[in-house]
Amino acid sequence: MSTSKMYDYICETPAVLHRILDNRTEIVREFVEYYKEKSIDQIYLLGSGTSYHAGLNAKRYLEEILQKKVFPMYPTQFHRYEKVFNKNTLVIGISQGGQSLSTVEGLDSAKKQGLFTAAVSENPTALIFRHADTQTRICVDNEQCGAKTKGFAGSTLTIEIMLTELALAKGEISEATAQMYYQRMIRVIDNLDNIIHAADNWYESIREDFLPAKRIIVVGYDNNYGSILEGALKILETVRQGVTGYDIEEFFHGIYNSITEDSYLFYLASEGDYKPRTEKLIEILGEWTPHNYLIGSPDGIQQNSDRYCLTDFTEDPLFSCWEYIIPLQIVSCRAAADLGRNPDIPKDPNFHARIGSKELDGVRDHYEK
Repeated sequence: MSTSKMYDYICETPAVLHRILDNRTEIVREFVEYYKEKSIDQIYLLGSGTSYHAGLNAKRYLEEILQKKVFPMYPTQFHRYEKVFNKNTLVIGISQGGQSLSTVEGLDSAKKQGLFTAAVSENPTALIFRHADTQTRICVDNEQCGAKTKGFAGSTLTIEIMLTELALAKGEISEATAQMYYQRMIRVIDNLDNIIHAADNWYESIREDFLPAKRIIVVGYDNNYGSILEGALKILETVRQGVTGYDIEEFFHGIYNSITEDSYLFYLASEGDYKPRTEKLIEILGEWTPHNYLIGSPDGIQQNSDRYCLTDFTEDPLFSCWEYIIPLQIVSCRAAADLGRNPDIPKDPNFHARIGSKELDGVRDHYEK
């Protein structure tokens, strides 16, 4: 069993999500007070890496509950190319460590266009807090680990409670509606320990098959798209082999041509009309590679395999993205350790300072060997 900080942080995810929900009123108080009298027609979620993926996973829920357009976007694309013509636009900059210079640029660009801004970070002294109208903490504590895990779900949940509580304060949704969604969130959070346990056991069953992997692909669909990209990123950060993530339809349109016996594929097979097509895809690709790892609930599976991670996911269409990322986080953490790499420490802890992508503060970028 892995004893890394990264593994501990994965296991802490259910507790920190419960804490965020339990303390949501205080966490979002400043944001709600500032914006409850302001008219907001649309929302941009700016972030890079894990923060961008968190925004992707929040989009579907936010659009459902708010009935407003939500645009997850990389900060650099927003800063350099996006022209916003509706001044009733809220731009939320997300950076768990709080020191991302591209997120600062995105927020500054929003301010220059006369838009509303909000910053979201775990870091109480975050640089991005100085470039936004409001500051909201992601209450997951400092992850002293290059590859973030609990902060991924924590970032998504924080954005969701910010805008849910604001909608409540503005009278745009009822308390009963908000509570219904919160209860759905709690049901998913309460199942995460079961997913972690199942993922640990599954990793043991695929360990010897997976460790030689040099080319890895993550495929999925629906509201797991953020988790597809995040899972690919975690493996890239820790296992440090070639990994890409695709929506399943994108994979159908050409990517399949590249599959060989040296390809290793993870499939996030959530409930829905693409689940049987995922099994069909594995049947086809199984002619070219034996390394096919399906992750999902056992219901509806026609052909089981000891390479499958089959366990009882809640299959909530809005929030099960928190469940489906867990097996990929476990693989990332444990495979790195088995390959002799410390998953807690980036390949070059000074990379961001050298390339100029973050203003390091010596705290959120401090890693202990």
